[in-house]
Amino acid sequence: MSDYQRIRTPFVGMSFTPDVPSNALAPNEYNSGYNVEYDVRGIKKIFGEEEILTAVPNSAIFMEGGFRNQTTWNYIVATRNSSNEGRWYLVGTAGVTNITPGVGANPSVFLTGYVAGLNITSSWVGGVFFVNDTLNNPMYLLQTATELAITPNAEWNYDIGVTKTVAGFVRNYCSPNVGNILIAGNLTKTASGIDTNYPTTVRWSQAFTSSGIPNTWEPTLTNVANEQEVPVRGPLVDGFFLGANFYVCSYWDTVVFTPIAYQNSTAPIFGVRLLNQGRGLLNNNCWTNTDANVYGVDARDIWVFDGAAFTSIGNQKVKDYFFSNLNPTYFDRVFVVNNTKKYQIEIYYPDLTSTGWCNKMLSYRYDLQIWNAPKDIQNACMGTESPQVVSGSFNFASRTVTYARGDVASSKLIQTNIGNSFINSAAIPAKFERTNLAMATDKGPIPYSSKIYVHRLLPEVSGSGTINVTIGGANSTAQAAIYGQTGVTNVVTETPWVTTQQNNFRTVAVKVESNDATDTWNLTAINWQATTVEDAF
Repeated sequence: MSDYQRIRTPFVGMSFTPDVPSNALAPNEYNSGYNVEYDVRGIKKIFGEEEILTAVPNSAIFMEGGFRNQTTWNYIVATRNSSNEGRWYLVGTAGVTNITPGVGANPSVFLTGYVAGLNITSSWVGGVFFVNDTLNNPMYLLQTATELAITPNAEWNYDIGVTKTVAGFVRNYCSPNVGNILIAGNLTKTASGIDTNYPTTVRWSQAFTSSGIPNTWEPTLTNVANEQEVPVRGPLVDGFFLGANFYVCSYWDTVVFTPIAYQNSTAPIFGVRLLNQGRGLLNNNCWTNTDANVYGVDARDIWVFDGAAFTSIGNQKVKDYFFSNLNPTYFDRVFVVNNTKKYQIEIYYPDLTSTGWCNKMLSYRYDLQIWNAPKDIQNACMGTESPQVVSGSFNFASRTVTYARGDVASSKLIQTNIGNSFINSAAIPAKFERTNLAMATDKGPIPYSSKIYVHRLLPEVSGSGTINVTIGGANSTAQAAIYGQTGVTNVVTETPWVTTQQNNFRTVAVKVESNDATDTWNLTAINWQATTVEDAF
């Protein structure tokens, strides 16, 4: 019987908390790692990604997806070429179809001004797709249409003397009192060749059915359409629905549209009031709905909104890390997706090494209320939750998140959470690191005044392949960890341990890593064999 102290460190409910120094972390927190996540009661290497369906011509700058009927799912992708000529494509199992407005009459048609980072918002209402590109009147794709249509001026551009009106965003809202309407905000109107921006003006359309479009946006005595200013600071950015209400955000503030019992077309249909000063949105598409809440990102924090109050979920956890690593040149390309299969919101963002698109993703498990370490992304311009593609067909019994690669010519869409490699069978580098570990024995924690010698460790791990384990430590909580030789252990083995070099530290550190395209692992705990070798008095 050896005199080793036997210590077990479980990895239960592990949350990525990079804003907190490691000596202040709770046992279920860590502050260093990448391409790992907490799932099934352990820290595990993330799943991989794969390319799907047919390559999309030109270079993608936006994408969405939805059902056009009960059995047909399609992605809709906006693209550009080097001359900023914009074209739209419908992508599905049948291939890729050009749906640019006017393509039926002119196969070479394109929209002008489609630069990288163009502000685009969209909504699905039944099988009808609505989209706004901030350059043209709002567009739509009817359920059986073969190309996008641009809303006619007679229905949209109704102001006397105004020759053109564009909106910063357009969203759908199914109001309990009048039904489906579209809400547009941050309007710019052109009259006599002069553009005038109305940054806090919103307008909403006439009500329409879920299989149709608004007949008009013009306010009249016989419809519910209207236009008005809202009391916010700064230009309006985007809007979202939650429950019965619709919320419109600027960079700084949020206003709420509350339905009023509909009486007649001459009475107001909404009460509009300032809801919150200080909570807004960083840019369009920086929010997502879950079952009962909306999650979003503004320049202050990452928040959750329950219809009554905004609550921080990033403060003293990941907020400082996120904003210090967010590229200030391309911050307006951040977008958020709800991955309902994994019960997590996913924040796609460009870090300081990005050349223009989102190359990282930070996820928050709202079922467990934990953060995961950043995941590498292949320069996403936009993503959406969708059915999983299996062998070229959609499996409607399984969901995933799919994204388009920004400004990559003739690229395919990328499906996440599949396999053990990135696209083109590229290896996934994964690392979990924890420094200043508290070593707790059956008699209590080993005092900070003591130094310990870790003889070996036994990771409780499942999966396949091998993992690399490195032991280190420091003699004070602020000292950088000094690591020894890396040990390699098979996941499936009769000798599940890693032997260490001679060491003695006050605080222990450990790194678990892999870099392959074939295997996976899930680490639930580490068992240590250690000896106390020095006490300070």
